[in-house]
Amino acid sequence: MFPSAIRTTKELILWGYARLMSEKALGDRKNWLFTLHSFDQLNSDEKKWSSILQENVTMELNKCAYCDSAENSLIAYIVVKKMCPFAETHNIISACKKCASFKGSKDLIEWWGVERIDKLPRPVMEKYLKMLYMCHECNGTLDDYAVNDDGKVDISVLACVFKESCDSKKAKEWQQLYEKKVKPRDDFDPHHNSDVGKYDRSDNAYFD
Repeated sequence: MFPSAIRTTKELILWGYARLMSEKALGDRKNWLFTLHSFDQLNSDEKKWSSILQENVTMELNKCAYCDSAENSLIAYIVVKKMCPFAETHNIISACKKCASFKGSKDLIEWWGVERIDKLPRPVMEKYLKMLYMCHECNGTLDDYAVNDDGKVDISVLACVFKESCDSKKAKEWQQLYEKKVKPRDDFDPHHNSDVGKYDRSDNAYFD
């Protein structure tokens, strides 16, 4: 699934995102050469991933982000809501009542299943990986080894960061930095389906 040289949290997140880039470009997450090239570019900062808000633009707001159902869609959180400057604008998706109920408070990968991760819709996975990156960066754990109790690299262990208490000072700094780059429009309501994706974006948006 990933090269043996990948060991750290940052490397694992970027590898996962490189696979999504492969899917977007070629329609295949498993194109090894394209993924490896994209990973090298991301890891060396030669290429930056797009603003996390891009997924809000590409997602169909009246359909479930998980199963594509157009029935009973509602606003749901990918990660259980917590006090974080990104919770309202980066953690929301449209989900049907069935998927939202089945997922509940479970972590995304725990609920979906590592063995089915390639079937997880790309916009949802993109948002999830970017949230993982931001939270681990804020927590100072991007360079930690991403291994499970058996010593194997495991993406499911990364979600532990969502259970950590946010550093209020760092969170405020992140919020101030981000608000300089991407600002919600004055009429934006994150709890209203039709308003998801209403943003003013600059060409220099964070991670563009």
